[in-house]
Amino acid sequence: MSVALALGLGFFVLTAVASVLAVGLVSGYRNTIDLLHQKAKLLVNSEVNQTLLYLESARKQVDFIVEQVATGELEVGPSDEFISMITGALAATPQIISLQFIDQDNRSTGIERQNSGTTLLLRSIREDDDLKQRADWVRDSLKPLWGAPLWREEYRQATLNYHAPAILDDEQIGVISALISTQRLSESITDLETTFGANAFILYGRDKVLAHSLLSFGYDGLTRLIPLPEQAVFGDPVISSIWEEQHPNFIERSMLTMPGIRFVRLGEQGFIVLSRKLEGFTDRPMIVGTYLPSIDLLSEVQRLKWAIILCVAISILSALTAAFIGRQIAQPVKRLSQGALKVYDFELEEVKPLPGSFFRELNDASNSFNTMLAGLRWFERYVPKSLVRRLIRLHDKDGIDSSYRSIAVMFTDIVGFSQILEHMTAPEAAALLNRHFTMLAKCVEVEGGTIDKFDGDSLMAFWGAPEPHEDHADRACRAALLIKREIESENNEQRKARGPGLRLRIGMCTGRVVVGNIGSPGRLNYTAVGDTVNVARRLEELGKTVGRTEEEANILVSSSLRSALVKPFSLAHLGSYKLRGRTERTDVYVLEPGEYGANQERPGQ
Repeated sequence: MSVALALGLGFFVLTAVASVLAVGLVSGYRNTIDLLHQKAKLLVNSEVNQTLLYLESARKQVDFIVEQVATGELEVGPSDEFISMITGALAATPQIISLQFIDQDNRSTGIERQNSGTTLLLRSIREDDDLKQRADWVRDSLKPLWGAPLWREEYRQATLNYHAPAILDDEQIGVISALISTQRLSESITDLETTFGANAFILYGRDKVLAHSLLSFGYDGLTRLIPLPEQAVFGDPVISSIWEEQHPNFIERSMLTMPGIRFVRLGEQGFIVLSRKLEGFTDRPMIVGTYLPSIDLLSEVQRLKWAIILCVAISILSALTAAFIGRQIAQPVKRLSQGALKVYDFELEEVKPLPGSFFRELNDASNSFNTMLAGLRWFERYVPKSLVRRLIRLHDKDGIDSSYRSIAVMFTDIVGFSQILEHMTAPEAAALLNRHFTMLAKCVEVEGGTIDKFDGDSLMAFWGAPEPHEDHADRACRAALLIKREIESENNEQRKARGPGLRLRIGMCTGRVVVGNIGSPGRLNYTAVGDTVNVARRLEELGKTVGRTEEEANILVSSSLRSALVKPFSLAHLGSYKLRGRTERTDVYVLEPGEYGANQERPGQ
């Protein structure tokens, strides 16, 4: 009986485990293909994002200067103010090698980057047909233009170029033009090769090479008529063969379900080429891509054959090791469950990567979980953790849906930040901003506020959403006063270390706005939209000339916020002002430190 029971149990376990493992192999194969697709998308998306950041940063610099000209805050021409502005712009965006203003008579004033530093540009472009043609187009269309790549002999490289019309008082006064280095673009995407172990490239259309590691230090044979190398004869054999017809094997064909993927075979070695179109930055679509040996990406599929051998061995031994197998299954499942609960609470810093398992199903689950965890850790760098937790708690409520809410909105901005940047390297500037924004975020979140965005050296935050607060105006005021105390404390420390001190302008307003998930299906932002947001921004701008302009933090608030206060704060009435973009005047108050119970309103000075 015992022998029969043992044989029966062994046969039952053998049959059950063999069946499960067979199903697991199929599932594991599919999961592996899905993971390979995810890895491929990660490689391409990383390069696309790197390229977008490279080009968008240059465009924003030009658009910012155009905006400053349009508002009358910047006078173009060979003035110290204008030269200082564009010099700072070049310092902030090293990819720009020339930034200039071209007036209606085709006279150019700007700054160009040379090996020895920056040089003042004062010249006529009447003989520069390429640049003049683009400037004329912008003047005629009154629209910004991303032009075709230009060969610039003075820089010995092809350049991307962006041009925008400069308009003052509804009258066009010229064009702001930026030339963007393709060599630095090649260096930028080459950095990804170290990170992912893949070879990055960018094509201009299908037949020109715009960026590649071979272009980082120049490329022979390029001229004004041939500004970019031909793809078909490029020095990289994978790039030159990218459009040739290929015949992938069975494993390689399993990857063809993903769009933008091709295979190149050079002798016995195969390469997987991943690419995506990127439009809007030249007159032709760019193809952003990367390639790597197929064995690197398909090694997971190759390992599945060893899983088959392992499954057979496990099936034979399963009758004798049922308890051991059960324990080996239970532990990874428990770790996965515990990790999933911490992910649900968005406590990612407490989640450790799951170890592998002998079982393919559990190993795939661990790999999937670890891949998800890595992605979420990147995600939490760009999304406020406290906001995500609050939205998770509201997933079955109305807090996520867009609706009208009464909220308090805050804008902050660093006074004279452009001048501070002139004396800093890029890492120093980034460290200063990171330290500053960390302080602001703590002050906002300690009062239950929601950080909307960081924009340059500015912050936007609001109170009253997604969770409603009856005292949202009080919370905003307490956060502003806390920011003022923190900036004063930091400035005292900076003075001791002889570092740069900071001064802030803060504008705050309350009112009804639309709050919710706003954006495209591929990229949403939980944000607030409405006149209240505009008034808060204008109050921050008004702080340039009104209020306690010499103090570390000049906090201006609207009469609507004053009326919404539950408890009294020390407020001084500064008068009624007409804010930019508004026809009616707004009563403005300055918020000063004071305990609850102080006079609600005092005359302004």
